[in-house]
Amino acid sequence: MIVTPAAAAANWLWLIQLITIIAAAPREDAAPQVKVSVYYESLCPDSRNFFVNQLYPVWVDLSDIIDLQLTSYGKTRELSGDGEQYEFRCQHGPRECASNVMLTCANHYITDRCLQIDFAHCVMRDFQGTKSGKLCANETGVDFGPIKRCMRSSEGTQLQHQAGLLQATLSPPLDYVPWITINDVFTRHQLHEALRNLREVVCGGYQGTKPPFCNLELV
Repeated sequence: MIVTPAAAAANWLWLIQLITIIAAAPREDAAPQVKVSVYYESLCPDSRNFFVNQLYPVWVDLSDIIDLQLTSYGKTRELSGDGEQYEFRCQHGPRECASNVMLTCANHYITDRCLQIDFAHCVMRDFQGTKSGKLCANETGVDFGPIKRCMRSSEGTQLQHQAGLLQATLSPPLDYVPWITINDVFTRHQLHEALRNLREVVCGGYQGTKPPFCNLELV
């Protein structure tokens, strides 16, 4: 049997298309990521403890199955605003307000999700508020320039206002920090379990094949 060049090319094209279709097809064990939304405060000891000892280690191990959303607002009160500039009062004072805005600006300007979370973790780990900004930018390879300009301008307070509007949609409303929802659902029991063992909560909520890091024991 003689195969003409045209026929061979057609066969190759068909094979490439078949491979593309197979590669694009969802795996049988594919499942949606578990959405973890954390509402926290930059100078809150409980937020720091959760971020450093639970959230970040679990994120490092299970980022493939987590859709992590961070909002640095917490028990902030918005005192005034004119659509351009807003004023806030924070549970742990003005330094926390400034640091919350810095983290909100970082979320806006750091487009890589992993770098976003690395930067936030560094800030929470150091627990020095805005003093950690430049240091953590250097540590994580982030350009601190846009973040610094944002946090010192009306853009930063506008973004923080938007963060407050997002938090205001919570049902029930936040009364503890950090406040954690899983797949946009909150229960008091789930909050306690997430604070105790977030890995177990995430792995329990994932409907696909559990990754190996789900089998680690909490030390």
